[in-house]
Amino acid sequence: MLNETEPVTIEVIAVHKAPVGGKLLALVDVSITIHGIEFKVRGLRVSREILNGQHATSVTSPLHRDNGGQWRSTITFPEELHEPLSDIVLNACIEHGICRMA
Repeated sequence: MLNETEPVTIEVIAVHKAPVGGKLLALVDVSITIHGIEFKVRGLRVSREILNGQHATSVTSPLHRDNGGQWRSTITFPEELHEPLSDIVLNACIEHGICRMA
């Protein structure tokens, strides 16, 4: 039986800079290890947005088109994982010169 909390390791595998000019800044691939099981998530989206009148950078799940042609998230992360994942991805983008600290 699993404990209520398990160690999680997140590692950035690759940062792919997007072409200049759009909202998309980069696609990022990560490796996530939970309870010793590793899986890879490719194509986390790092985008430029305006929230409450302020420029912001967001990290969202990879997307795919459903049968009706609508864009949908390919994976949904629990909030406990999404926040640290976003921080790690944004730090990698800062290191690669794609974004900067606010």
